[in-house]
Amino acid sequence: MKTSLLCLTSALLASCCPVQKTVEVDSVGKNSSVAELQPKSTKPAKATPYPLKTCLVSGEDLDSMDERVSTVYEGQVFEFCCKPCIKKFHKNPSKYQAMLAAGKSS
Repeated sequence: MKTSLLCLTSALLASCCPVQKTVEVDSVGKNSSVAELQPKSTKPAKATPYPLKTCLVSGEDLDSMDERVSTVYEGQVFEFCCKPCIKKFHKNPSKYQAMLAAGKSS
């Protein structure tokens, strides 16, 4: 019964606490050691840099306007010459994703 309660308590702690302590219980039911576990790092993967010097939406040079903006879509950075272009991108991102894969801009 005590072991089942310990397992249930450990499971509940694991689901809600980022740092958990585990207690090993020997066959007699006494604590034999205590260890502290740290959760694995959950760093986001780096996004792939944008390879073109032109805006996929307008075809203009990225530095042609003073509003250069970017977004990350499915792990890929997309850069645009201005805010209106990024709005157009978000209406149909798969279209521009395909254009980037082909290395073309509008």
